[in-house]
Amino acid sequence: MNESTVAWEDLILHRKDNTAFKSRTCKIYNNKARCSTDLNKSCPCGRMVRRHSFTDESVEFKETKPENTAWKPPKEFREMIHSAKVPINIYGTLQSTGCKFLRIDLRLPIKDLFQLILEDCQKQKPALILSIYGGAKYFTMTERLEKEFIRGVIDAATMANAWILTAGINNGISKLVGEGISHYRVLREYSIKVKCIGMTMWSTINDNARLELKNASKGNPRPLCERQIPENTQEDKETIEPNHTHCILFDSGKLNEYLSDIQRNQFVTEACNYKDQGKENDYTCYAVTIIVEGGTGSLEVLENDIKGRRPIVLIQGSGRLADVLAMLVEQTSNPDRNQHWDPSDQEIEQALDRFYPTISISEVSLTKKRIQNILKQENRYLLHVFSMDRDKNVAEIIFKAIFTATKKKTKIEDNQKHEDEPSDQEKQRRKDEDKLVDLALEWSYFDGVLPILQARQGDMVKKNKYFIEEDIKRQKYLFLKSLQKNRSKFIEYFLIAGFDPLTLVDNNNSSSYQKFIEKLYVESYTVMNMSHKNRLINILGILPLRRIKDIDYKLNQFIGSFFESIYSFKDTSFGKRIKIDLSNHVCNCCGFHKHVDDKNELNAMNNHIINDQTIDTYTKHHLLRDLFLWSILMDMPEMAKVLLLHVRSRICAALIASAVFKRYSKASQTVDVKDKFRMQSLEFETYAAMCVNKCYEYNEKRACELLVRQIPLFGNITCMQAGISSESVKLLETACFDQTLNQVWFDKLALSNQQTSAKLLQIPSIITFGLIAPWIITYRKENEESLNSTKNDALSEEGINYYVDEKNSKEGTCSNYWKCVQYFHESSMIKMSYHFISYIWFLLVFSYMMLYHLDSRDTFIIPHWTEIYVIITVSTMFCEEARRLYYEYHTRMLERWGSTG
Repeated sequence: MNESTVAWEDLILHRKDNTAFKSRTCKIYNNKARCSTDLNKSCPCGRMVRRHSFTDESVEFKETKPENTAWKPPKEFREMIHSAKVPINIYGTLQSTGCKFLRIDLRLPIKDLFQLILEDCQKQKPALILSIYGGAKYFTMTERLEKEFIRGVIDAATMANAWILTAGINNGISKLVGEGISHYRVLREYSIKVKCIGMTMWSTINDNARLELKNASKGNPRPLCERQIPENTQEDKETIEPNHTHCILFDSGKLNEYLSDIQRNQFVTEACNYKDQGKENDYTCYAVTIIVEGGTGSLEVLENDIKGRRPIVLIQGSGRLADVLAMLVEQTSNPDRNQHWDPSDQEIEQALDRFYPTISISEVSLTKKRIQNILKQENRYLLHVFSMDRDKNVAEIIFKAIFTATKKKTKIEDNQKHEDEPSDQEKQRRKDEDKLVDLALEWSYFDGVLPILQARQGDMVKKNKYFIEEDIKRQKYLFLKSLQKNRSKFIEYFLIAGFDPLTLVDNNNSSSYQKFIEKLYVESYTVMNMSHKNRLINILGILPLRRIKDIDYKLNQFIGSFFESIYSFKDTSFGKRIKIDLSNHVCNCCGFHKHVDDKNELNAMNNHIINDQTIDTYTKHHLLRDLFLWSILMDMPEMAKVLLLHVRSRICAALIASAVFKRYSKASQTVDVKDKFRMQSLEFETYAAMCVNKCYEYNEKRACELLVRQIPLFGNITCMQAGISSESVKLLETACFDQTLNQVWFDKLALSNQQTSAKLLQIPSIITFGLIAPWIITYRKENEESLNSTKNDALSEEGINYYVDEKNSKEGTCSNYWKCVQYFHESSMIKMSYHFISYIWFLLVFSYMMLYHLDSRDTFIIPHWTEIYVIITVSTMFCEEARRLYYEYHTRMLERWGSTG
């Protein structure tokens, strides 16, 4: 705050030699004036005679000569005669809120004021000016409308880098906007601080507020810090709204005056016309006025904006003027809002009578004429109504108003085009459309430019030779910008329209695509707000993820160690996997993977691809996968939902998203963030379960195969692995998952073996070590429909087949018999039975040994067979456990509840 205060003061001090950059005060009397008879005698300016701050020769001094003792002070204050410029000495910053204030001459050229605020904003020109005017002292709004209005305004301001203009006083709509900005600044932690500028008169605020600002000033000479009106005067005035970033107090030299709309209108005009000469591609500043409630005095604001062809948004339901105009707009328009007619005198009078029941008859006549001029048909495209019951949010209406006004302004007749070559008008039209699309992308307003994008797509389909190359480049730019800005609706449109993301990269090799992904991680992180950045830093650690290998490490950590490396071929070896697991799970702080040369890794990857022709090239599906993983890791759920619909193996992708967000939820430190990630995880988990259920309804066999097949695109994991590891309850509750578990459990034995009668037949089969199983146990057979549907499938020899091969059943009886015996013993159910029996037998033998044959050392001669059996069994169990651990780690078959923890 101190740095900002110094900068603001310095900016004002640097203008002390500017003759126009002054303040203004009354010069009828000066600081030496005294009134011996009446201490509270007032000047026509409203101050007490003895409390003037003017130091030069006053009107009183000049008029009072020795020969002119009968001078009488003027009865009325005339600004041109009775006021004078004085140095600025009331400026500074309120330490409690950081509001920067300045008392300035009412006649100051607005260009100078705009330059001052622009320099204080580090020369960051606004892209949007929001003028919010209307209700004052008796202003009321419903809580629901108030919250929606503030949320929409702040969202629009932060997205568009806007400046907000208000009346700056601590009541009505100015107070609502100021407090709303303060609350959202704390709650949402916007990376861009909303600039809110209050413009009012120095004489509008009460004397106590003026004294407070004088005491907070650092000006030289020091301002007169005494009351300028009598102590017993009752003031019905307000203070400045302290949550504004700037408060400009204009002064004409007289007290008890109110500011007209001239200064605001000139300020908005200057901002919209300002061009930064130092920037080659300077952008346009747009302006929108929002009317909330308001009296008839707010009509001046509307008239100036209509004259300047600036769009206006009326907040329906806020009361008085806004409701009068909103009702008349809707009454004089068709349902589609594309036809309008002028309101009649009776309609206007009825509206005024409804919302202004105490308005005088004389004022009705003047107000009616002003409303008729505002609601003329040629002005209707500038008027937009926000309704809580109809519209999504205020921000959308604001952007819609801008786009409607801009398109109307730049509209060119199509019949001016020539068939042989594009006309200058056509080129200019496309240039203007490009500006609109860029604006929509920046402000995340997709609906406004959808017709433009569709028209451009039609031109590409028609192979327009003049613009097709330009449109292709333009599409690439917009797609990339949409990714960086997290504009999911734009990405959805381009993907549906057939855009190939592979065209974003010029060189067709894996290293180029992976460098593109690395760059995307960095750029998307850069444009995030502070709240988003802090949320990810608390979970992911050091950001941004600058190396492609870091993504492998994070996926291995969040999804499970069975997730093989998808970016680094070096890390597929057994030794490298141990190193990664030690880094992720044992000593994460050591960072074993931080000292690897990325160039060597990318070169090794390219050489590996060249030498091994069996590896698939980098395809569109690989890039979509990488974009999907990027959106998940960078916490962009809406973008992830769009990309999910275009990714192969979307069930697995949804389960991966659910697993990552679930881990994010566990790693978060605040309750609201935990709930946010938990709900995101549940959405993707539910989507995966719905997909599985639909597949199961269509084809039970194929649906079960979907759960157990390995997916090379996602590190050779299976849906069952991802679901079990991430504790996906929704997936585990599906009938398909239960059926798949049964098939894995029984293997090539028929599922009918789970019936009670079949279980009894398993006992003699186990007792005879499966020798009679081929005759009494039912084996699974593929039905004719399954055979027809899978006979042309190219199945991997290393894959799992749960059916008895048809060719084996046609071989000799002896060979078929021993195959069935083998299948019987390969069943997980039979293996578990053998293990259960062996453990029971081991416990019995161990108990028998402990009770009867555990002799002391002095009587020991030869170990009993039970002791030898126990020693051998325990040794083999230890070896088997070591083998199992190695096998599970080597094959990454570690999926079980909590395996990623």
